[in-house]
Amino acid sequence: MNENIAEDRIVGLEHRIRMLQLAVVLAVVGCTLVGYFGFHSLSVKADDSGQVLRVRGLIIEDGQGRPRILLGAPIPQVPGRKRHGDDNGIILVGENGADRVVIGDPTPAPQAGGKIVQRISPGVGLVVNDSEGNERGGMGVLDNGRAAVCLDYPNPSNRDAICLGVLPEAFAGLIVNAPSGDSGERAMMAVMKDGTSVLKLADTNANERAMLLVHGESPAQFLVLDPKAKSKIDMLADIKAK
Repeated sequence: MNENIAEDRIVGLEHRIRMLQLAVVLAVVGCTLVGYFGFHSLSVKADDSGQVLRVRGLIIEDGQGRPRILLGAPIPQVPGRKRHGDDNGIILVGENGADRVVIGDPTPAPQAGGKIVQRISPGVGLVVNDSEGNERGGMGVLDNGRAAVCLDYPNPSNRDAICLGVLPEAFAGLIVNAPSGDSGERAMMAVMKDGTSVLKLADTNANERAMLLVHGESPAQFLVLDPKAKSKIDMLADIKAK
């Protein structure tokens, strides 16, 4: 009889232990959920309709847990990303941590060797980079009135190759540069601020060698220039004289 009572007490004690274990597990889960939603309610909010989500930043990771798409104002700081700054917008990050596409304000541009080039004005745009994060092209509209679409040469120069630009203080047109040599353009087709239409070709030292000019109702000019002799000949002069 005493043995039966002892066995019943052991069974009851084991039951109480299991119930206590279950209560502890539920308490831990409950505290975790309360902490999670309590923390995130500070940074993520939805309106009454449940259709609008308000958040300061968003990080999308790949299957290996690497940050690959960053959204924010400013962009969230994440480990493994090669460049950090106060960007506002969207950034697509490569597997190696280099920025590949940047949509937002035109922040300082990374160039060959890690050199950072400051923009001449605030604005907004899209920048496309190579596998190391060096700028290779983009489109931007700046607060100073300028707008441009450009493609760059690869390393080691990373200089502008082709640009379509609108510079209200000077011209609107197409500029083609060489991968090396003088920084001046090699070819340009543009309409200047005063209305003159220009087609220009330059040598490797950026000296103007041939120009076709049309301004208003004036006769067209086809100028051939010799920088050494400092001469300028209008090849259409004979035609205009007739």
